[in-house]
Amino acid sequence: MGLIRAVMNTVFWKERQKRKPLGPRWPLLLFHVDTGGCGGCGMELQAMTCLPYDMQGAGFGFVNSPRSADVLLVTGALTRTMAPVLQAAWEAMPNPKGIISIGNCALDGGVFSENYAVMGGLERRVSVDLAITGCPPSPQEILNGLCSLLGSAAQGGKKETPSGG
Repeated sequence: MGLIRAVMNTVFWKERQKRKPLGPRWPLLLFHVDTGGCGGCGMELQAMTCLPYDMQGAGFGFVNSPRSADVLLVTGALTRTMAPVLQAAWEAMPNPKGIISIGNCALDGGVFSENYAVMGGLERRVSVDLAITGCPPSPQEILNGLCSLLGSAAQGGKKETPSGG
């Protein structure tokens, strides 16, 4: 049994080493805030934690507190009720930190226009480090976008990943 385990660890360890990101910390810890909307993007984020999307193998993980997060993931149109919650989560995060908008609603409001309850998207309010567009973007598109963020960290550039959704 020990020999089989050693062989399996060697084979799978080589695969994980190929995908290990060159980030400041591994894994890159993500905190998700759903600020309003239909919840589709949140379900796609949840699907990333299951097979066939190896989120942890790619170097990402979710945390339950913004105090231990590296990046803030925002889904849904920004509502007036959730704006203070989003601000508090951002202020609780340690530096350096980043913000990623997932889906069209988080970026520009999507189908939710500005009104008495909805403030729209993040693009006119904060500097977004990465915008993953789509309604909703697939788990693979989200994972590709997150991996592209690590690739651009050395270049210091802002990225936007288009989607087919």
